[in-house]
Amino acid sequence: MKARQRQTLLTNLELAVMRVVWKVAPEPLTVREVVDHLNRGRRKPLAYNTVQTMLTILKDKGVVESRAGAGRAHRFRARVSREEVSTSMVGDLVERLFDGNVQPLLLQLVGTETMNREELRRLKALIEHQLDDEAET
Repeated sequence: MKARQRQTLLTNLELAVMRVVWKVAPEPLTVREVVDHLNRGRRKPLAYNTVQTMLTILKDKGVVESRAGAGRAHRFRARVSREEVSTSMVGDLVERLFDGNVQPLLLQLVGTETMNREELRRLKALIEHQLDDEAET
């Protein structure tokens, strides 16, 4: 794998918050707006303080930034993309579970996951593209 500039690992709840932030990007959100988005369709709603704490942790991790909004409300927006986080988290998984070797992960995914023909075609095209790039260098 290519070297990563910074490792960003998120918990399940942090990811749930970030999905909301990424979904409405680039518009910044208040804590209340994130809470409202998260609690739509949830059986057990998350408390305002829980989401506020998650956003503070995400800010400390450098994943979101906040700016003062109207009144005392702060508005949060993403500092890193979903792709950056997924690259970091997949890289961490490969390092921890497969000792840095990507092949077992790919074999596991292709061998056990139900992939439709279109997904397999896209994967094949990506692999062929990578092979063509390597042949040129």
